[in-house]
This record gives sequence, structure tokens and C-alpha cells, in this order.
Amino acid sequence: MKKKYISALFIFGISLFFCTYPALSEEDSPEQTRITKIQIKNTGDITKKEIQKSIATEFPSVLPWKKKPVFDEEIFKEDIIRIANIYKGHGFYDVKVSFELKEKGDNGVEIIIDIERGEQIVLEELDLTIDPDLREEEREELLGMLSLSKEYPFSAREYERSKNIIKNYFSNRGYPFARIDAEALVNRKEKWAKVNIAVRAGSKYQFGSQTITGTKNIQKYIIERELLYKPGEDYSVEKLDRTRIAIFSLGYFKSVLVDTSFDETKKIVDTQIRVEEKKLGSVKIGVGYGTEDLFRGQIIWNQRNFFGGGRDLEVSGKFSFLTQRLGAKLVQPYLFGRDMDFVSTLATERDDFPSYTSESLLFSNKVEKKIYRNINFSSSFDVQVSRLADISGSTADFIESDDYLLTFFNIGLDRSSVDDVLNPKNGTSLSLYLESSLCILGSDEDFITGVFEFKGYKELKGVVLAKRVDVGIIQPFGSTGSLDVPIFKRFFTGGSTTMRGFPFQELGPQDGSGDPVGGNTLLLGNLEARYTIYKKLGGVVFLDYGNVFPDEFDFKIDDIKYAVGTGLRFDTIVGPLRVDFGYTLNPEPNIDRFQFFLSIGHAF
Repeated sequence: MKKKYISALFIFGISLFFCTYPALSEEDSPEQTRITKIQIKNTGDITKKEIQKSIATEFPSVLPWKKKPVFDEEIFKEDIIRIANIYKGHGFYDVKVSFELKEKGDNGVEIIIDIERGEQIVLEELDLTIDPDLREEEREELLGMLSLSKEYPFSAREYERSKNIIKNYFSNRGYPFARIDAEALVNRKEKWAKVNIAVRAGSKYQFGSQTITGTKNIQKYIIERELLYKPGEDYSVEKLDRTRIAIFSLGYFKSVLVDTSFDETKKIVDTQIRVEEKKLGSVKIGVGYGTEDLFRGQIIWNQRNFFGGGRDLEVSGKFSFLTQRLGAKLVQPYLFGRDMDFVSTLATERDDFPSYTSESLLFSNKVEKKIYRNINFSSSFDVQVSRLADISGSTADFIESDDYLLTFFNIGLDRSSVDDVLNPKNGTSLSLYLESSLCILGSDEDFITGVFEFKGYKELKGVVLAKRVDVGIIQPFGSTGSLDVPIFKRFFTGGSTTMRGFPFQELGPQDGSGDPVGGNTLLLGNLEARYTIYKKLGGVVFLDYGNVFPDEFDFKIDDIKYAVGTGLRFDTIVGPLRVDFGYTLNPEPNIDRFQFFLSIGHAF
């Protein structure tokens, strides 16, 4: 078994190597000088990362197999000027940037950059005059938005930014033609600066009428309800931009243009919205392969604006050697206003898992509400009818029934600031999910499930550090005992997306034959370092830990399992092609401590 995993990893790695071999084997000119190291001394409050992003000279990678960048002396001298300008923009007008080049080997050079910042210019006076003047609270609000403050260092960059902030402040409050006259006096000898900003707000404008053109199959009211402004409200550039984005996000249009016309006599702004519709029906077909579910495929038919009203219908079929599912989903937007959707789902599903086979009919009615930008709330009422079959070994001793009627009331809350869903590099994600099966609602069993998940990503020097923590509890109550919780509702772990030191679902409680039976407590954690090897080819090293415990709140630290490993990633348009090789540090008997996984998409 171990030889099979090692051979598979070796073959995959060799294949990726030869796919990229022509690019990797480019011959270097013997005259080219390559940069072995760049040191930057005395940077102060300005980070080395900020400097690195601002110059053209490429920094060598910390990864030993990556080719060192070519040194271009002319470009580097221009970079020295760029570095000096960065510091001047932060108030260090007398900055001096020097450098030293050290030869390393025949064609290598180490660069040492030394920065003498000098004394920083301090903003001594900030005079802001506004005609007509604002109310005191509005004036304080505006001053609080500026990035310039008296007795703080003066920055030319923040000076320009503050002028833009003032311009935007007035253009979003009914003054589209506000005039900003500003001057900055800098005394380099005495190290002070004085800033005078005069604002002439001009006439105040309100929104007038709006017209919509270009619609054929989409009713105009669907567009109108996305408008973030009303006639008579103060004109706002920001509201126009957000409106355009909201209309385009409906998914019905190829393009959305918002034009304005100003009536200088009536002081109103009329808007003209022009759209170009795209096809409302689409079919998507996908195929894939993974070591757990083997060959998999799916077909999805989507009809947007189904019978009008902005509702969407999706019919999908998914197949793999683990799960087969056929379902339909109807989304009705604007249930009780903006950012509130009603989602109704009907599906039939068959799962072929190591310990059992289940056939289920599922029905769900869910309300989804966006609370604030990246924070979402959901609540649903679900009905599930399931039948178990092909129960293996002595797993039957851990199952009280073969047939279930379950009704659930669920709530969920999630927040995400992740920058890229398929290949995240920065951001965090938090989710909390509560599911209650209640006999008073017709369910066969009484239990509550709670799951908390945290994921975080941070890119440092080209390496993405990723982490995840999952905690789950199932609490039976009433006449329902721990073994009465349906096996398909219990926690399982082990596999390519959870604990990569164990096969699929094989970490946790088992029956006498060694088949997994699941548990009522879950603890799972993952740590990864993701890095680029060459262009689209990347690698990871990881640490996974966790376990599933039979009873509720049954955390046993001594039973936590640990696995380390490494893997390769090759970026594609649907996510990275992924191969992972895991090694369990404290394995279970009769389970190979070496595991190999092939799939698409990151583990988390």
C-alpha cells in the first residue's frame, strides 16, 4: 500500500516537472549577473514590503530552487530614486539613499541599501475654510476623515489623499461641483509644514428622474429596486457607483452604464441607466477525479428570471462513486426587502460510504439575509426522509433504526473577508451553524448540532500561511441517546479535506470490524504553508490534527491525532489541481500511516 502511494506521488511530480520543463530549462547567458540577496537597512516606519512593491528590481526568492533574478544596473539606479521619493512622500525631505554591491561568485551580486532618513517634517498648521460652512458636527466628521493632523508628520502623499477625501465628501452630499483650493508650505530648514485648504461647495443638487433603456426580457422594476437613491435625495457619486454594481451583480446583463445630466436651473440630476441583456439560460457540465470519490461529474441547468420577478431556477445532477444527487433550487429575491432571499430546495440523494449506504429525500425552505456587507444570516426549516442499507460489519450495533423522518430548524451566521474563493491569500472566514431536530415538529429524534469554523489566510514574502479550526457538538436530549443520533448526521473525519493522515472517514469511533460509525464531538485543525515553485506550479507543507469522539462534549486531548505532509498544486481556472502526501505521527492500528490524495481545490 505504501509503495502504491509513493509511486503515485512520484509519477505525478515527474509529470508536472516535464510539463514545465521547457520553461525551467532556459539557458542563462554567462554575462548575466544575478541577485543573490537584497538587504535594506534603517527603513524606519516604512516596511520593506512597501519598498519592494514600489521598485522594479526583483527580490530573490527564499525558496532555494527558484532562479535568481537578473541584475539591471540602470533599473536599479532608478529604483534608488524611487526609494528616496517614498521617504520624501512621508515627510523625510532630506533623505539619502546609498547602496553597496558585493560580488558573490562568478555571476552573483548582493545588494545592500542603506537609508538615512534625516528629520521628518511636522505639520504645524492645518487651516480648513468652507463656503458655505458646515455644522460643527459635520466639520468634526470631515476633519476626522482626513489623514493629515496637526503636530503629526507631514506627508505629501497624505496631503493629496486628504484633498481627494474632501472632494468625495462633498460630491456624496449633494455638491458635485465643489472646488478645492489647497496649498502646502514646507520649510525644510526648520522642519515644519503649513496646509491651507479652501472649499467652495457651490450649488447643492438633488436626484431627479431616472430612465431605464435596453431591457427586453427583464422587467424594469427589477432594476428599479436596486437603485440606492430616490428623487429628491441629495446627489451622491458613491450611490451611483454602488447602484451600477448592484444592477450588474444581478447576473442578467452584459453591461450596465449609468449616465447623468445636470439641470443647473432646477439643481437636479437626472440619471439614465442603459443595460444590455445576456442569455438568461445556461448549462454547465463538469467532470473530475479524486482518490476518494474517483470519477465525478455534474450537469447544471440554470434559468435566470424564471417566470419573471428576478427569481432563479437551478436544476442539477451530480454523480461520483460516493454520492449521487439530483436536485432543484428556486431562489426568490426581495422576500421582505433588499438583501433578503427565499431559497426552496428539493433533492434526492444517495450516499455510498464505508459503513453504510443511505437514500434520502430532502426538502428545505431557507431565508438568507445579508446583514452588513460580508456578514450573512440564514434560517431554514428542513425535512429529510432517509433509509439505510448495506450496513457493514457490526455497525448495526451502533444504529437504532434503518428508517428516519427528520425535521430541522436551522440558523447560521457567517462572515468572510477572504480575497479569493478559489485561491485565497489574505482574509478570514468565520461561521456558526446550529441545527435542531425536534420531535415536536414531527422528527423521529431530538438532538441539536452546533458547528463553529474559523479559517484564516495571510501572505508573507510570497508564502501563504493558512489555518483552519473546526469544533462540532451534537447534543441529544429527551428520549434520544447518543446512539440514537442517525449515523448520517454524526461527525466523521479523515480524508483529503480534513485529516490527511487517515483515509476517508476512518478517523474516529469504529465498530468491532474496524468500520467508522461516527461520533458526537468533532475537533479538527489544519496549518498550511503554500508557496510558488514555478509560475502555476506550487507546493505546500501541512500539519493536520484532530479526532472524532463518541459522546457529546467528549474532548480527549490525549486522543488527538497528528499528521504532517507535503503536496503539489497546479493552478487551473477551476481551482488548483492538488496532490497531497500525508504521514500520521501517531497512527491507529491497521491503518496505513502513509496516505495519498489527488483532487481539485485547496483542502480548505
